[in-house]
Amino acid sequence: MNRLQVGSIVTRKSYGGDVHFKITNIITNDDGKPVYVLKGLLYRLEADSSGDDLLFQDLMTANRQMRSEILKIRSLEHNRINTFTRFIFSRLTGRSGRILHLDGDSDFLKKCIDFYRKAGLKSFGKAVSESRQPEVIGRYLEIYRPDIVVVTGHDGIKKDSGDTLSLNGYRNSRYFVKSAEIARKYQPDFNKLCIFAGACQSYFEAIMKAGTNFASSPGRILINYLDPATVGKRIALTDSKSIVTPQEIAEITVSGGKGIGGINTRGHLTFA
Repeated sequence: MNRLQVGSIVTRKSYGGDVHFKITNIITNDDGKPVYVLKGLLYRLEADSSGDDLLFQDLMTANRQMRSEILKIRSLEHNRINTFTRFIFSRLTGRSGRILHLDGDSDFLKKCIDFYRKAGLKSFGKAVSESRQPEVIGRYLEIYRPDIVVVTGHDGIKKDSGDTLSLNGYRNSRYFVKSAEIARKYQPDFNKLCIFAGACQSYFEAIMKAGTNFASSPGRILINYLDPATVGKRIALTDSKSIVTPQEIAEITVSGGKGIGGINTRGHLTFA
């Protein structure tokens, strides 16, 4: 009996079982064999695989790994700054930046919105597939008028594409590029609207050229599911007279400088 079905947790033999995935779809290829569409449980990676390369995994093991990753994120934050002090200061004396978060993964979106909530931030989250994000981002920008917009989901370099200098070589980078272009046209000033876009292995240079402040992934590596939210949170809680540097972002994200890059950007914490 084939245990592999939509919702199953799996790893890939050919990659040494390094990433836990959930099967989100099963399609049939030209020779009639099933192809399993995979999305990372901890990373914003999309891939596909034959059944022969997949190993069934139990949810308990995956959950243990997820808890370990969350502890790593918290450790990074507390080593860099006193987050609690910054939060209390901003709540008492200033207005932190408002965040619009579009996510291709509804489970990741819930975790990111909870992440913002615990930091005392005002955020608006929408679960929208990567391909539809360019269709809706303009309308949501008009409705919510955020200071920071995060556009993310899943991505990955297409298997056997061999062309990392073309948007055709990536699963969803073209949608992140288009969304970034629309958002930047809406607000051309990089200091009035901070834009993050991208996911695992995304075409960093093309996304940055589209007008983002920060993007993934300069080293074409995997990024943790909370890395985009970590960028948004840091910008939201940084004084508008201060600059957030790419080096600072690299120090507080799990994926570091190879996962997230960008430009010097002003914070969005303002004071009356």
